[in-house]
Amino acid sequence: MELTKAIKILLQTTGFTTLLFVNGFILQFILDYELIKTDRHTSSCENNVSGESLYGFDAGMFQIQQDKVKSGQILPKLFSSIGLNNAKINELIPKIEDIVNLKNIKSGNTYSLISTNPCCAPDYFVYEVDASRFLLCDLSGIQCPKLVEKHTEIKRETVSGTIKTSLWNALQEQGVCMAIIDQMEDALASSIDFLHLQQGNSFKLIFERPYVEGKPINAGNLIAAYFNANSRDYFAFKYEYNHKKDYYDLNGRPLRRSFLQAPVRFSKITSGFSLKRFHPVLKYHKPHFGTDYAAPHGTPIMSVADGTVSAAAYAGGNGKYVKIRHDKTYETQYLHMSRFAPGIRPGTHVRQGQVIGYVGSTGLATGPHVCFRFWKNGKQVDHRRHIFPAGDPLPKEKFGEFAKYRDIMIQEFNQASGMSTAYLHERNGIQTRP
Repeated sequence: MELTKAIKILLQTTGFTTLLFVNGFILQFILDYELIKTDRHTSSCENNVSGESLYGFDAGMFQIQQDKVKSGQILPKLFSSIGLNNAKINELIPKIEDIVNLKNIKSGNTYSLISTNPCCAPDYFVYEVDASRFLLCDLSGIQCPKLVEKHTEIKRETVSGTIKTSLWNALQEQGVCMAIIDQMEDALASSIDFLHLQQGNSFKLIFERPYVEGKPINAGNLIAAYFNANSRDYFAFKYEYNHKKDYYDLNGRPLRRSFLQAPVRFSKITSGFSLKRFHPVLKYHKPHFGTDYAAPHGTPIMSVADGTVSAAAYAGGNGKYVKIRHDKTYETQYLHMSRFAPGIRPGTHVRQGQVIGYVGSTGLATGPHVCFRFWKNGKQVDHRRHIFPAGDPLPKEKFGEFAKYRDIMIQEFNQASGMSTAYLHERNGIQTRP
């Protein structure tokens, strides 16, 4: 009897122990399974950008979702779409307007939503104002919005190349950004016909380029340029005189002439000034008192000189056009525009190089281009045959200082590879005026 009782107790104890062990195993399995589920959930809410720091936030610790501002999307609507109520939006917008003009919120620019909890509403809003600045807004309203400057480093660079197919391709191969290309053309537009550069022409540029957080941006400052075009050498040196920086040639003469060579960049002349041209639309011969520059639809059209807009209208075969009076002698006209630039109307004063409209094909036109017309003393003339005077050279007492600076730039040209520098070596030393 006692033995039976002992066996019963032993079996009960063993069963209870086994049950505890099984329950523990099941509980551990449940916990492990929940942990796995939690991990999976966490991974589904991970940052869109990982392994780096953005806007001062560790992307490995914060949920950072990036997107683009859509066309017509204004900031209040954007805030509403991410779950902010009207009271919070009305609280934040005036604070943001104190540091950023909301009219400058552009479609296509990047914005980011940053969350401390991956699966909750965002805590911060970031908007890329430009390549070097961003708006940081605490959506709780505890901290005021602020404009943050990214880390920027200015690097001095030198590039050289030879044209094989086109100047554009040669510059792109060297990684030259559009901002520097624009400055190069502005500096030499009165000296070089960029529309007729040939294979084998060479160039050399010295410029400063900003790097934002280690990456180059489309900005910079052209310091000096050299071109060998059509067996001639051309130089441009940026130099400050009378608190104004401008480009000068080897002999201290300003390169900026009273008129630019063309009203559009990197275009192609499809029809020149002619007293008898076969009209492609009307199908008969008639005078063509202008020069046609073909360019893609929407290409900016620039005023070739300072002046005042005398007309901005639509007129039959001319389509949308702008006419500018520059002085008592000269007038210019720009035809077949797709649209006018903002603010361009009769009486508006414009500067040389200012955008006044955009290439189109309005009026009698077979394709996108601008017909450029030029008047001298009330008579239309071929501007490509007209030589415009340069500005006054640097005073004699300032030329020595300029020449020293110029020769330092020439030494930098000499040290560059990828171009013939024999001519540069010959011209080393102080250059006197001819």
